Amino acid sequence: MSERGVAGAAREVFDRARAHVIALRCAYFQRLEDVAEMARSGVAADTGYRSIESLLADRDNLDPAEAKRLVAEAADLCARSSMHGEPLPARLRCTGEALAAGVIDPAHVKIIRETMRHLAGLATPPPLEEWVGVERTLAEHAQVLPPRVLRRLAKRLVDLYDPDGAAPPDGQDDFDQLRLHRRRDGSLVFTGRLGDPMDAEMVLEVFGVLSAPAGAEDERGLVKRNADAFKDLVQDARGPRGLASDTRPAPATETPATETPATETPDHREDDADGEPLALLPEPRRPDSPTTTRGWTERPGRALLTVTIDHRWLCAALAGRGGYGTLDSGHTVDAATVRRWACDADIVPMILGSRSEPLDVGRAQRTAPDAIRRALNTRDGGCAFPGCDRTPRRCQAHHVQSWLDRGATAVHTMCLLCRYHHQLIHHGHWTIQMIDGRPWFTPPGFIDPAQRPRPGGRPRVPL
Repeated sequence: MSERGVAGAAREVFDRARAHVIALRCAYFQRLEDVAEMARSGVAADTGYRSIESLLADRDNLDPAEAKRLVAEAADLCARSSMHGEPLPARLRCTGEALAAGVIDPAHVKIIRETMRHLAGLATPPPLEEWVGVERTLAEHAQVLPPRVLRRLAKRLVDLYDPDGAAPPDGQDDFDQLRLHRRRDGSLVFTGRLGDPMDAEMVLEVFGVLSAPAGAEDERGLVKRNADAFKDLVQDARGPRGLASDTRPAPATETPATETPATETPDHREDDADGEPLALLPEPRRPDSPTTTRGWTERPGRALLTVTIDHRWLCAALAGRGGYGTLDSGHTVDAATVRRWACDADIVPMILGSRSEPLDVGRAQRTAPDAIRRALNTRDGGCAFPGCDRTPRRCQAHHVQSWLDRGATAVHTMCLLCRYHHQLIHHGHWTIQMIDGRPWFTPPGFIDPAQRPRPGGRPRVPL
């Protein structure tokens, strides 16, 4: 269905549904205004109730927790008055205005309120001007980002002001567990937990490879493919060269892989890092790699994870100072953990510019070479389509301008898309344009009549 085909009855349905959504959001804000007015008027005391929350719970047949949430939201989003009766703006003025206009949803409001409350409760909260700026930024981005992506952006803003918050508590590994329960019918049930985000990332990377569909005819669902991948791991461990075998041959003479220590990278000294982030990317493995010994390799192998971290934080980790690295999944880990993992990983330094876009890794050919692919993985973090959370491994490199139409194969002209969104883009409804080296997606008119571009890829902290 082309853009021209969305007309008549179909167009009326789209427009009517949009009007209903906007009306519901506006009505929700009006409800908050009514609650705020009830709180200001002192009607609770006049009716014998101890609080506005208890009055609201009885009047609207709500749970006390829900009534308390509505009162708190009204206090944050609606205009206030001082002790002397003077009018005051709302604490979260931009968020309240956006909700009143119907351009954001209560789900966005929840995320913004949690974020601002977290920042206000820090031991060293941001100055008032910056605090207001963060709220304005979140309210603006909430108009084009779904709640799930807005939460990621909010998390990055919190990490910016509270980098030490990424550090896990001491003894985190002590809480790792795996329970195996053999049932009477012989089946096995297991549950477990890994507390270290790096360990969790490693497990997901392995299962992401082993649970991939075996072809177009593979009709297994993801849950079944994960189960089969687990059985493959156990079978491999019991093999003649597996971890659970007592017949493994002695390892050959080790040839240490060429490795550039993170703190000694020639082009990334601490005194010239200039605050630029540093991507720690594992070298791609190839059968003919000179660093790979043919035949049996003693396990466990080196980590195959991608971590992006400010180089100053990586260097400061040795002194126990703060900072954090970001995994491909968007989760953060403390700098000391990144430094520990980097001791046993092949390092590919990549300088990122002032807007964190990877530079100088392009080559003019149709398929993306390894360097460009690693740069796209770092920049987009997976499928770049707004709201999609497909990992880089499940994505394809897409030319914003078709290669057949003289489009170049370069980082600034490509983005990652999963199979579904790749097909959606080729239908022609959505369009992509590169703005400041990043993909922005413009929806068709039947999705957004104003056709406002939406930022794609991994959410970035506005500079």
